[in-house]
Amino acid sequence: MLPFIEIFGKTVPMYAVMAFLGAAAMCAVSAAFARVRKNVSAEDIFYMLLYAGIGCLIGAKLLYLIISVDVYWLTDKSFTENLKYWVQLLMSGGLVFYGGLIGAFLGALRYCKHFKIPFEDSVETVIPTVPLFHAFGRIGCFCAGCCYGMEYDGIFSVTFKKSLGAPNGIPLLPVQLIEASGNFLLFVLLTLLFVRNIPRLSLSGFYLACYAAMRFTLEFFRGDIIRGKAMGISTSQWISVFVFAAGIILIVRKAKTGKISIQK
Repeated sequence: MLPFIEIFGKTVPMYAVMAFLGAAAMCAVSAAFARVRKNVSAEDIFYMLLYAGIGCLIGAKLLYLIISVDVYWLTDKSFTENLKYWVQLLMSGGLVFYGGLIGAFLGALRYCKHFKIPFEDSVETVIPTVPLFHAFGRIGCFCAGCCYGMEYDGIFSVTFKKSLGAPNGIPLLPVQLIEASGNFLLFVLLTLLFVRNIPRLSLSGFYLACYAAMRFTLEFFRGDIIRGKAMGISTSQWISVFVFAAGIILIVRKAKTGKISIQK
């Protein structure tokens, strides 16, 4: 809908603006949560998020290229020419959230291990803000026209006119905004659980299970074709299955210890 915006005379991608706002909100809220829990300093949370951000960008881009290899690997070009082309792609758009989530986890783990910061406490402080950041990102997707929904000519349908990714002039389901709304609601839920001080790792389990279920469902309503498929479902749906299982395992393990009850 609005792929670019003018800022001080410069043309800036709207996706980048929304990602920046989401990252800023994530840092601010995580720092506030750190001051509430006092298990890890707000400064360490900030630097951990920097490491996580680098890992997020690398992971999101790599998974995008992996699932798009059949589209972007040019069979009429040599191996060297393809490598040069892929370097250009690395510097351009195209990201996959699950790749970013895995990369962010590894980046955060690297920071905590190197500086001897309690990893579980750090993750539990940040995890409620992940869907907040993601919600801003999905709004950016909507502005750019990427990650668009299936053709749909009904209530709340949208028709792009200047999109660089979605088909223009065709009514579509605004699946980006639906996912953004779901992520905002998940942020509120996780925040409520956080202030109730549930045991660590349980919060991560709730996030992983809830988001994976939402993502698996919404994938059926996506209309973009570059997403990878196996046995009739997308790459992200396969990942969602394992992420959901990981979330349930974290929750069940805490339940078995008898420490899953919410403290008032």
